[in-house]
Amino acid sequence: MDELIKTVFLGVLQGVAELFPISSLGHTVLIPALLGWNTFIQSDSFLAIVVTLHLGTAAALVLFYWRDWAALVRAFFKTALTGRLDADPQGKTIWLLIVGTIPVGLLGLFLEKPLKQLFASPVLVAAFLCCNGAVLLVGEQQRRSVEPRGIDRVKQEAAFQTVNDLTFIQAFFIGAVQAFALLPGISRSGVTMVASLHARLSHEEALRFTFLLATPVITLAGLLEVPTLLGTHAHAVSHATQLAALVGGLVAFAAALASVRWLTRYFQVGRLTPFAYYCFFAGLIAFLIFAPITLGYFTLPWANH
Repeated sequence: MDELIKTVFLGVLQGVAELFPISSLGHTVLIPALLGWNTFIQSDSFLAIVVTLHLGTAAALVLFYWRDWAALVRAFFKTALTGRLDADPQGKTIWLLIVGTIPVGLLGLFLEKPLKQLFASPVLVAAFLCCNGAVLLVGEQQRRSVEPRGIDRVKQEAAFQTVNDLTFIQAFFIGAVQAFALLPGISRSGVTMVASLHARLSHEEALRFTFLLATPVITLAGLLEVPTLLGTHAHAVSHATQLAALVGGLVAFAAALASVRWLTRYFQVGRLTPFAYYCFFAGLIAFLIFAPITLGYFTLPWANH
């Protein structure tokens, strides 16, 4: 029961923090460390839970954007067979996504595990979370500086571009900044949105492009662990853990679906600023808690349970 409760909690955390620009990886380092769940997080059976949480989140994105993905898959085959981007209305968009996915795919393949091991200290994660807040705040301030003055937010947003207006070079660099999310505390959706805003997309279009880019990345992050789960760690996965992982995946799916729906409505006129302040102050509080612990001044009485 204890494992199930922790898994459900992490499912909610994954489904929300993966899509909100607040870093799911950072929160899954800081919060379990604060709650003293080190033994649970470091157990061999935890891999099964990680896999299902990622796949649950990816499934929510696929479901929410299923019409987009159906059109994009059709566009891929039509443009590939004809050799022309204008063979389908979504022809350019699907190749923008492919170009944007290549850099983070290659960088993630080689750097994900070394970076996670190197920067998994709660103190460093807290510092990166503060940096994430600063990136969001600066990105939003830069956007404000180029917005038309004297009109309401709806008209301001309408003055900016759609995904189809991006160049392939812009798509490549927007995709590349996702690699910063390999650092725990830096949000994939946050830095991708900031890069998209810099490319003059509206907030709503920036969010859509961010989540379309994120879907294959999050899916592959889960699928790549499946062979390990079925091989090396198969013996460590009890029936209770399998049940907890399944429930956690469903919870992550529901939380992610609710998150993407809310964020889509919010960013029709909303800004990154509230998330920037949250990341900065949450990171600062976490740093003030974990820095003395790291230096050995005190320990959490419930740690390692």
